[in-house]
Amino acid sequence: MLSSFRVSWRNLTRYKKRFLFTLIAIILGVVVMTAMLIAKQTTSSTLERYEKMYMGDTDFWIQSNNRVFQQKELDWLFTRDEVKKENAILLKRGIAEIDGMNPAQTSVRFTGVSTFDNGLFELPVKEGDISEEGLIITENAAKLWKKGIGDTVTFKNMGSMDVTAIVYEGSMLSSPRTKEQASVSSSQVMVPLDILQEWTGAKGQITSYRFVTNDGSKKDELLAAYQAELALSDLFVQPVVMDDRQNNDVEGLYYTFDIIAILSIFISGFIAFNMIYAGIIERRKEFAVMKSLGYTTKGIYRLVLQEIGLLSLIGTVVGLPLGIWFGDFFQEMLMSAIASQDITYDMELAAPLTISATVGLLFPFLAAAIPVYRAGKTPVLEAMVDRTVSRQGGKRASIIRIIAGIICTGIGLIDNAWAFLLLFVGLVLLYPLFMRAILRIINPLFQITFRFAGKQAVRSVSLFENRNANTSAMLAIGVSLAMFMSAALESLPDGMEDEVRSTFGGDIHVMKETPWQDDDLDVIQGIEGTANVYRFADIPNVTWQTKAGEDREFSIMSYSGDPDKAAFFRISDEAKEVAGFPQLYLGERALAEWGGEVGDHITLNTPAGKTDFYVKGSVQTSHYTSYVAFVEESILGEVLNWSHLFHVAIVTNGKASIPFIYSKLSENYGEELSSISSLSQRVEQSTNALTGMNELMQGLLLLVIALSAIGVSNTLFMNTLERIKEIGTMRAIGFTKRQVKFMIIAEGLIIGVTGVVVGVVYGILATYLNAQSDQAQALLSFTVPWVSLFLAVAGGILFTMVAAWLPSITASRVPVKEAISYE
Repeated sequence: MLSSFRVSWRNLTRYKKRFLFTLIAIILGVVVMTAMLIAKQTTSSTLERYEKMYMGDTDFWIQSNNRVFQQKELDWLFTRDEVKKENAILLKRGIAEIDGMNPAQTSVRFTGVSTFDNGLFELPVKEGDISEEGLIITENAAKLWKKGIGDTVTFKNMGSMDVTAIVYEGSMLSSPRTKEQASVSSSQVMVPLDILQEWTGAKGQITSYRFVTNDGSKKDELLAAYQAELALSDLFVQPVVMDDRQNNDVEGLYYTFDIIAILSIFISGFIAFNMIYAGIIERRKEFAVMKSLGYTTKGIYRLVLQEIGLLSLIGTVVGLPLGIWFGDFFQEMLMSAIASQDITYDMELAAPLTISATVGLLFPFLAAAIPVYRAGKTPVLEAMVDRTVSRQGGKRASIIRIIAGIICTGIGLIDNAWAFLLLFVGLVLLYPLFMRAILRIINPLFQITFRFAGKQAVRSVSLFENRNANTSAMLAIGVSLAMFMSAALESLPDGMEDEVRSTFGGDIHVMKETPWQDDDLDVIQGIEGTANVYRFADIPNVTWQTKAGEDREFSIMSYSGDPDKAAFFRISDEAKEVAGFPQLYLGERALAEWGGEVGDHITLNTPAGKTDFYVKGSVQTSHYTSYVAFVEESILGEVLNWSHLFHVAIVTNGKASIPFIYSKLSENYGEELSSISSLSQRVEQSTNALTGMNELMQGLLLLVIALSAIGVSNTLFMNTLERIKEIGTMRAIGFTKRQVKFMIIAEGLIIGVTGVVVGVVYGILATYLNAQSDQAQALLSFTVPWVSLFLAVAGGILFTMVAAWLPSITASRVPVKEAISYE
């Protein structure tokens, strides 16, 4: 067995440069795939962990449509045996007195809890002890206020408290990072409930009540019992559901990671295929001799598979640790690009490494299936006399390939995400046609530039047409994806800004701890710079089930008047029928997650209990990443048991008036205000992450183009080795070393230029099709990313020239005498 592996190793490394480049390609493929899978898994688990920390082990929570209620209203619940653990929570506003900061920058949202450490929520501790009742602040607040463990913080008109713990930013507590951010958002802190009630004069009052039950299997029965108990009150109960889709729309990001991972391993597998296929052709006579000496077909299969196994094993073993390092680096860059605050995360390695190792080890075998089969079926007599491999059926196969390419391209033009991928399958199948057409165009130019060497280069590329076309196709796909992703990331901020501006509803949204009254609207309307003001509802934590039976939750917002003129959404699809149920409109993401269709009925757990709604239509909206529902204001009280409105939207006379309106709102309502947000802030939040992602994706896709260039180099090495005798003959009749170099470099340029041209055309086509798609038309506009176009063209040609340089050196250094006698 040892000698058998030695033979496999010797065969594998016979052509060291070709082996080295193939190994590098496999390593890079494993590295990129591992990094993308790590980024996807880590991002997903981090978001899930933060949601889990906020929800803890809670089964249910009880809230009020008045925002606050007396805890004694839950005396009936305390008598029930199934309640295992509970936590009462009160939310209030306040102002911290911090040296060097004005009151507008020290706004605080208090979370008062009855117990700090019973598993109903979890805080990511940085310093201190969260079980010690005191003041808990976040890392950002500690830096901004310059406070540490044991320091005292004083709150205006309330009292003072020592800091007992500092926690990382999370779902439960988060704070602004800078003074500028603190001017428009509050720092969130946690204190004991009884102290907060005393400070705010809210004796016995709470905002919500969380609890855990003994028997989770009877959750539906318990929910029905609690809903019946609260049916005639202002209180309502909801099951706790882990669903963060309102705050994070990352499905598209995961899809991108998957595409890049698949593309990288596919390109590396293709490079391995080229090497193994060329090796099989070169060793036909060797296989024939082995068969004549008694080797069976299975014996040859085993020998070749050992070579592939060694190649994949080395590539995977080297690639995995490099992938972990690159994944860690990429994850850090990703989090800094998409997150507005520092996020702690743990790298998720188990699943990504398992998948990467499995694919890294097995994919080269899959790529080499056809060459290995041909090795075992080598005819002894044909190979011994070195008869040329039969080309019969090649024309027929070419016709089938073209027809299949046209069909795939046609399907790829359909407005569907998965059909869109077939556009690139069509590119690969039709690529020989593209290469022939471009060769005819550039042939005169290359003959003028490289003279006879250019003419020979065109002939050589045509000689190995399929191999060169497939190699160039990989480069074209890398270039087209780079163009497409960059165009999407460039146009998305503008598209998202347009959507936010058209569906935000006014210029300022204000939430107050008590309901807005008519007198309050008159006060706001009287503020200089206010054009209009109106109330709306935003009902949180409404739970429901998908068609597959999975628990989900979103918010319900209200609108008034004609839905076609609603300020918060634009109707994208609407049923003509009118049902007897209350009607609602679902955001497009909510509709897709639910799994139903416009015109169906959906059951929601609302403040009024289980309620059936008729899905009148789907809408495009910037609110809650389109994971939201909208109802007409007139049904809030009767159908939803939500009679108070805590939100107002303010339309201003111009952006310049917003700071003045902010100051007057703070002056008139002060600590009653729960939150204030403006249209410009929402636009900035929506577009900032995409701006950082653009550079990140450009760098990543340039890496894919570099991987494709390695394939070009490997292909040129194989072309050169198969033409050693030809090159020797050319040298013997007067070809100089320089001409040989120019010829090989010209071949590489032909492959590179073709890949870049086709890639740019397909990239623009993909961008146009995506901009015209019904799924993305509201967010994406057709644009040519000129910077990315330059990077793709320059990178593709530069990488190709560098890739062609080494094979040209090798070809020019072949001794004439050895080349002529080469077998």
